[in-house]
Amino acid sequence: MLKTRWIRFSIFLLLSACIPSKEESILYKLPLTDLEGNSASLKKYKGKALLLDVWASWCEPCKEAVPVLEKLSKDLEGKNGVLLGINTESELSKEERLKAARDFGMTYPSLVDQNFALVNQYKVEGQPALIVFSKSGTFLKIHYGIRDRDYPKLRLSFENWLAAP
Repeated sequence: MLKTRWIRFSIFLLLSACIPSKEESILYKLPLTDLEGNSASLKKYKGKALLLDVWASWCEPCKEAVPVLEKLSKDLEGKNGVLLGINTESELSKEERLKAARDFGMTYPSLVDQNFALVNQYKVEGQPALIVFSKSGTFLKIHYGIRDRDYPKLRLSFENWLAAP
């Protein structure tokens, strides 16, 4: 009898460890705004793989990363994923943020990380940084210093990112 209970309890523990948590990812709760200063959330992208380009207007390597990220953004069209910019300069005016995105040549949408909530949550240590999340908001990876030579490897990773739970 005791042995049967122990076996049942062990099976219960094993199965409960394998069942994913229903708790929503912190990613969808972070305080962000759009470039115009309106409240925004990543929750509307739940169910899609998210590639987040962390950038700042003063960051020359961020500007150099944009052509590679633009290609990735185009590659994501028609797939279950999206690329968004995440500007880290909440102190800039709406006009300054819009001008910087335009000067960088960004056509993908960008949001603003208020008070470094996203940067601190995922311990981003530099810019540019590409942070990748699965369709459930699970953190997958950070890639720093995006360059032309990184494009093939990043592009090959799409299938894994899009398939990740």
